[in-house]
Amino acid sequence: MKHIVVDLEMNTLAKQFKEEKSICGSEIIQIGAVLLDENYQEIGSFHTLVRPQYNNRIEKRIERLTGIKTEMVQNSPVFEEAIQQFFSWCNSQNDDILIYQWSESDCIQITKELQLKKIQLNEKNQELLQKFQDFQKEYRDTLGVPRALSLKDAVMYAGVDFQGRAHNALYDAENTAVLLRIIRDPNLCKNALEHVIEAFAPKPFGTSLGDLIHFEEFDIPA
Repeated sequence: MKHIVVDLEMNTLAKQFKEEKSICGSEIIQIGAVLLDENYQEIGSFHTLVRPQYNNRIEKRIERLTGIKTEMVQNSPVFEEAIQQFFSWCNSQNDDILIYQWSESDCIQITKELQLKKIQLNEKNQELLQKFQDFQKEYRDTLGVPRALSLKDAVMYAGVDFQGRAHNALYDAENTAVLLRIIRDPNLCKNALEHVIEAFAPKPFGTSLGDLIHFEEFDIPA
């Protein structure tokens, strides 16, 4: 069994595409992924920028967030070609694979963008979409955290340094892969996250007033 960790970056559709926005509000502009062996060690990677089709520029706030500029994607493949390249890379692995994403949003984005651009996947690639797993949920459940976590916070909780730039798809995939390796190794998980798990664990809480007040601290006359 091999493992693939994938991450996406998106750009919003231009304002004039109001009908299209009702289907999908963003377009993928970067796909990054890492391939892990059965021991969760990195053995390969995939990366491509993607040229948006419903906005002729990368929005300034997206540029600030991701570092991706309009001129960087002008000669890149469009979504249909890029996603086929990614699926081909996944299918080229001579083993069963599982695919991990940080939250469910990446699989949802791919599904909506396929619908927006009227792209039909073959059966094999449709099966790949069914293999996407929400690793953020697994991480949250391990820690006992009820709310969503940013990837950067999750890396901080694990006591490791975030590598590269946040909101770069390949770096985000690599950092998620580090967390996956920690969570799946009991010894690494204990060493890295035991103090965090304890911090988030529910504390016993008495239900009576007597449980809350230490009466022995008071000098009360009989």
